[in-house]
Amino acid sequence: MAGPCAAEFTAMTSNPSRNLAEFAAAVSPDELQPDVEARARDLLLDYFGVLIGGSALSVSRRVADYAIQPDDGEASVHLRERAPAPAAALANGMTAHALELDDVTNESSLHPGVVVWPAAMAAVERSGGTLADLLAAGVAGYEVTMRVGDALYAPATYPRGFHPTGIAGALGAAVATAHAGGLDADGIHQALGLAGGLAAGSMAYIQNGSDGKRLNAGWAAHAGFVAADLAAAGVIGPTDALTGDYGLLEAFSNDPRPELLQTLDPDHPALLDVAIKPYPCCRYIHPVIDACRELRATDGFRLDELRRVIVSVLPGGGAIVADPPKPKRRPANRVDAQFSVYYGAAQALVHGRPTLDSFGEPHLWDPEVLRVADRIDVSSDPVLDAAYPQRWGCDLKAEFASGEARTVHVEVPRGDPRRPLSDAELVAKFRAAADPVDSDLADATLRGALRAPRDTPLADLVQAAQPV
Repeated sequence: MAGPCAAEFTAMTSNPSRNLAEFAAAVSPDELQPDVEARARDLLLDYFGVLIGGSALSVSRRVADYAIQPDDGEASVHLRERAPAPAAALANGMTAHALELDDVTNESSLHPGVVVWPAAMAAVERSGGTLADLLAAGVAGYEVTMRVGDALYAPATYPRGFHPTGIAGALGAAVATAHAGGLDADGIHQALGLAGGLAAGSMAYIQNGSDGKRLNAGWAAHAGFVAADLAAAGVIGPTDALTGDYGLLEAFSNDPRPELLQTLDPDHPALLDVAIKPYPCCRYIHPVIDACRELRATDGFRLDELRRVIVSVLPGGGAIVADPPKPKRRPANRVDAQFSVYYGAAQALVHGRPTLDSFGEPHLWDPEVLRVADRIDVSSDPVLDAAYPQRWGCDLKAEFASGEARTVHVEVPRGDPRRPLSDAELVAKFRAAADPVDSDLADATLRGALRAPRDTPLADLVQAAQPV
């Protein structure tokens, strides 16, 4: 069976781990079709934007200082410094996840880009590979991350206290690293199995808005990289780390969906279904922000007349962005704000489109935003709940002092493949994140991700981004 990204994917055994490895091994750098390559380049550009933008945060500087070495390392950190490849994967994964602006999936409710690209890029830099090698490793890594995430089933993973990005991401990063390192299906299978024993990611970061969420992404990239290296060295992993006895799905999910591991389609690789975020906050808040922005744009809207806004929050999202309401309405730091539906909705109603600055100091104490946040309540909607996780919608009802009520329905949020950002919006998002940090680096990175020939050595692209 041939397809736009897989030249020879024929395996469909009873072992899903083996099937994933066969699929990944069949992804050829020389046979990516135009739509797949274009989407991979868009996602790579999006990753570069959040990586450069995230590098300005203090936590990113701390992890970079941990990773870099006095002598030249094997791979780039923040596209500017050097570190051993596994440490570079860790630092870049944490950094790219720091803005809460990285790409996201619907069914698996996770962030594939910030685990796949850091691992794949470190591996390709180390091996001296090309942009085509990076893009193909990315396609393979996204596929595994998303299929494993689908099978974990986020509504049954979050209640256990586990972060799908960290769990599924470790396996996707392992596959991306193994692919970039030239391992065949047998080697990728071993890497995937070993990564299953290293997968981790706790939701406890919500307790105090800690950096643990960023670490979940960085550690997944690092763990996957190490698993692939061990596989290349001949270390043997479990035959089926996913569905076998003591497998990953049963360990991390209350209601796993193992059949979703088998939905491999070389004619439609999973990365075509990835959403690109327009707002730097939890994806569960995005349909609410879209609804609030639509309400704000209606004729005759007056914020001072607004008395109450009721918004629906999807299953699995309530415990993350809405509960408990009192502290959620008064976020204490950036991460708290990024995970508060009350704060995100209020920002949209007061100021319109939220920006990177909206979720940091001093905006956290904007008295008008906090006043409006106190007037927002959350509910659930059975119809929207039934459509989740394939569709992330929202119903909003606004009540005004005059007695008037207005409603807004959002079917899917902006950035979803069914409601995509335009090419101009993608570039604008990249610029907004990267330019304030280093506009020259942003210029070079933009040219490389979108326009560099496929056979360009990745080292040349990284070198072109260095200051003169």
